[in-house]
Amino acid sequence: MNPISRYIDNYINRRVELKLTAGKEPPIPKNPEMDDAAKAVVLDYFRTYQSLYRKELIDWTEARESRHHPVNPTTYRLQQLYKDSLIDNVLLRQVSNRVLRVANKEIQIKDKNGIVLDDLSKAIRTRWFRTMVKQALYSKMFGYSLMYINDWKPGCINSVRSLPRELIIPERGILLRQITDLDGLRYGDYPNFLVYIQLEEDAIGALESIAPLTILKRHSWASWDEFEQIFGLPLRIAKTMVQTEKHLNELESWLQMMGTAAYAILPKTDEIEIKPNEQTDSFNVFNEKRKAVNEEISIAINGQTMTTFDGSSKSQSETHLKTLEEITNDDIQDVKDWFNASFINVLRSLGYNFPEGAYLDMISNAIIPIQQRSEIDLRIFQMGHRLDKDYIEETYNVVIDKDNPSVDPSSTKPHQDPTQLGFFQ
Repeated sequence: MNPISRYIDNYINRRVELKLTAGKEPPIPKNPEMDDAAKAVVLDYFRTYQSLYRKELIDWTEARESRHHPVNPTTYRLQQLYKDSLIDNVLLRQVSNRVLRVANKEIQIKDKNGIVLDDLSKAIRTRWFRTMVKQALYSKMFGYSLMYINDWKPGCINSVRSLPRELIIPERGILLRQITDLDGLRYGDYPNFLVYIQLEEDAIGALESIAPLTILKRHSWASWDEFEQIFGLPLRIAKTMVQTEKHLNELESWLQMMGTAAYAILPKTDEIEIKPNEQTDSFNVFNEKRKAVNEEISIAINGQTMTTFDGSSKSQSETHLKTLEEITNDDIQDVKDWFNASFINVLRSLGYNFPEGAYLDMISNAIIPIQQRSEIDLRIFQMGHRLDKDYIEETYNVVIDKDNPSVDPSSTKPHQDPTQLGFFQ
């Protein structure tokens, strides 16, 4: 039975009524519109307003103070700051790239002997599960995620929804109805429908140390823009002896129509002096700060800079790529641990027939360059293993003569050109 009996979504709030299939029995809601015989829990919360005012370092400091409060921690201000920081294009792309490197892996469900279970693998190769994986990885950035399984039938989840992090207090295990509440729904009482995900030890998130960098970067952009307005365009000065309001308004109108550069209207006896900037490369003060912030963001998210920005040498690039791979492998392992330790039990409770000992595996679906692929195939061939004819023809876009005799692996040299081997012809 679908757990949703009614869903109300209006401009003010959202209300979802869940019918539980097993476990803790919630109280019968006092609502005449509902079936009195149905036992349900009401998940009722207000939409959180996204503040759009410009964030400053003082906002970051105060948000951290409220988040790290030893008695009554709150998450609203820090999560709002995190959202604001993702307006930065570099940070948004860095976070997205890290998430996609894992979310784009091929999903496999294997039994305890390592054999792929095709039906179960196909059952979770869906959009909703990719959403779960993405939100699991976003928990490393934001600290945590709370997912609501809002549409399902036995053995088939249709959709999931991410609940607002601003209303979640992980240390108390509650979902607030609105940010001013002191208590809320204990989501741990309903683990089959409200899935809490936290891949790191604490629920703070990596964006805590990155958010102030984006604030500093905006300061540089604003200062650079102001520098351009003052020194990039010449100042126009109009001097007049006529001080009537009509004449001054007409003069100002003419100056406005002449362009966007700054202008001043002065009495003929007054003087205004603009001190020119003697350094021709003053813009680098802002540009270098911007570059430094971008590099710091790249290091914080992906551990290096060369896969995002220009590198200087092949050896350094390989070292940076290895660092990136280590971070990706760690993310993959964390997702697998989360699924195999907890989420697989949620799926079992919702009708998915996972056998005992089944586990999630994630396979890279990256395209291997043809030269690297040929070297791998050559080593396999030299070990005495035959390669499938269809595989060779599809991989290397060749046609193999089936009447051509096989080649003795011992007759090949270790570094012989693979294109000259018999199994490629």
